[in-house]
Amino acid sequence: MNWLRKAVRNWLSQDRPVHAMKETVVASRDINQQGMSFNLYRAVGGHILESRTYNHKTDRTEGTLYMIHEDDDFAKQVAQAIMLEQMKL
Repeated sequence: MNWLRKAVRNWLSQDRPVHAMKETVVASRDINQQGMSFNLYRAVGGHILESRTYNHKTDRTEGTLYMIHEDDDFAKQVAQAIMLEQMKL
């Protein structure tokens, strides 16, 4: 079994490109007064906007994903997503 541990340790310690291990978060923003945060990810054909909201009543974090296509007006789609999340509160 020691040979297996050594093999796994050597495999894990090999130099691998760092960019392959990182998430592709383009932007991240926390809005503290309402407990909301947004993450923007690159995707094939556009972007994905992830919204996370903390609900104080249920003590849970809820998330929503919005797909923004390349052809869409980026600023308008982000503004609509933020407005929808504000209306949920």
